[in-house]
Amino acid sequence: MDFSKIHSSLKDEMGRFRTQSLFWELRYGSSDKYQPIFTLKDRDLKKGKKTFLSLKQIYMTYTHIPEMEYEFAMDVFGSWNHWERLSKETVPAIKDEIQSWRDELDIRNRADALKKMMIASGDNDAKGVNAAKYLAEKGYLSKRGRPSKAEVERERKIQAGVSKELEGDMERLGLKVVN
Repeated sequence: MDFSKIHSSLKDEMGRFRTQSLFWELRYGSSDKYQPIFTLKDRDLKKGKKTFLSLKQIYMTYTHIPEMEYEFAMDVFGSWNHWERLSKETVPAIKDEIQSWRDELDIRNRADALKKMMIASGDNDAKGVNAAKYLAEKGYLSKRGRPSKAEVERERKIQAGVSKELEGDMERLGLKVVN
């Protein structure tokens, strides 16, 4: 898909990168001047006559290593800086969503690599023997100890978000937590 057509609408009139206003879900108070282009959902979203592109769906079509999405950034945003701004410096909702895509892509990449190793392990050569040994010893499992501070903090944020969402849902349903 040719994204160069949307590059001109990725910045505001002052030449600043648009962030929240790019997404249908985060368009709070956006004027008609800056229409959303993307959705954070898994599939393209149709609202009336307008279709919002699923940025996750686009992201997952690229073959890249998580956090090294240069080709994707240049194709979709026309700028590495814009992608970095979205994925690292902006609204937590966008940053957390992109991190979940990266996690999913990492899992997919690992699964693909293990599948290739399983196929290679059937070969009667050095490559096959090494692949079989790696699989037999479960070399793909993490053998580390304590999680990093960043991982602990990320998990804490995820759990806090889940709790907050659950409280909101319970409040809307008129339920209360009884201790």
